Amino acid sequence: MQAAATTTVRAHPQTKPSSASFLRLSPPRRVSFCASPSPSLRAIAMAATSQQQQQLIITRPDDWHLHVREGEVLEAVLPHSARHFGRAIIMPNLKPPVTTTARAVEYREEIMRALPPGSSFVPLMTLYLTDNTSPEEIKLARKSGVVFAVKLYPAGATTNSQDGVTDVEKCLPVLEEMVRQEMPLLVHGEVTDPHVDTFDREKVFIDRILAPLVQKLPQLKIVMEHITTMDAVNFIESCEGHVAATVTPQHLLLNRNALFQGGLQPHSYCLPILKRETHRQAILSAVTSGSRRYFLGTDSAPHDKRNKERSCGCAGIYSAPVALSLYAKVFEEAGALDKLEAFTSFNGPDFYGLPRNTSKIILRKSAWKVPTTYIYSSGEIVPMFTGSTLEWLPSDQPEE
Repeated sequence: MQAAATTTVRAHPQTKPSSASFLRLSPPRRVSFCASPSPSLRAIAMAATSQQQQQLIITRPDDWHLHVREGEVLEAVLPHSARHFGRAIIMPNLKPPVTTTARAVEYREEIMRALPPGSSFVPLMTLYLTDNTSPEEIKLARKSGVVFAVKLYPAGATTNSQDGVTDVEKCLPVLEEMVRQEMPLLVHGEVTDPHVDTFDREKVFIDRILAPLVQKLPQLKIVMEHITTMDAVNFIESCEGHVAATVTPQHLLLNRNALFQGGLQPHSYCLPILKRETHRQAILSAVTSGSRRYFLGTDSAPHDKRNKERSCGCAGIYSAPVALSLYAKVFEEAGALDKLEAFTSFNGPDFYGLPRNTSKIILRKSAWKVPTTYIYSSGEIVPMFTGSTLEWLPSDQPEE
């Protein structure tokens, strides 16, 4: 019997650009949706080898937007991220939120204690911006060596955001200090005005708040997190190199129909909410184009199954165990596997000014079934694509 052929797909090596070249970006372009073009030669070639055993070797990825919670939930979910990611930007929206450097250091220690033995995972901490955050706190954060960004939640925009910013103008002294300290601002880009339609809140945030902020402080590094619209893509493309975006697996794979197929689907509910297919296609096109402006940020957000399925369920999708498999699916279907490594492993650290990881991991073309739930001591958490079969299986151990 003839042995099955093995195809190893290595991402094209990239040289880390200098900071100057990173800022020299192509002229702004607008994105519009049109019918998908004919399959590329790369896509045809990949389809021709779809029956072969394949593996993809890439630099170990990082997650630039991650929720790991506290206590027993932290202990349950952290191993899923630590298994495949080298580092992660840890969200600060706890109860109470992480508003000081001292609390960020404490939270980091909690995370380190919860790591599996021998794990090399590094949590990159953030501060929760409020109307009362001081410029001195930003200086302390930079000196700490463990805080890498500050998160702007508009008050009331999402989970545990009630202590967030009510008026960006109140934060200008802090934002000016962040420019001096080269500390990135991470933005949940939605207005909370009740008169604005839920599906328009990202666009309105860009028009009312983000665009004026970029004009006022053009040197402030900004990450627009979990973008969901064509409007966000167009805005990112129109800015200079100090503005970038993270993209989740759900906003690359799902549109708002996923909320209602076969009945109301609480495990597809997240904020920002899923949008129309035209927006999904615009984000997909931008991410798989090879642009350095976009990088991996799962926004993996664990909630107990009971809190997701009750009459007023929580927003958030738990994607940590399946994220790499889903990103590989996205890039493979787009005929862009050669661009996956830059998105998962290069663009994020380059934007933050951090070194890229040196170890590798392997994703093998090997079907596996996503567990229905992940059980912990007080309940269970339903993962994204629960019970589905995925085609790409990441290795549990990095290849050195």
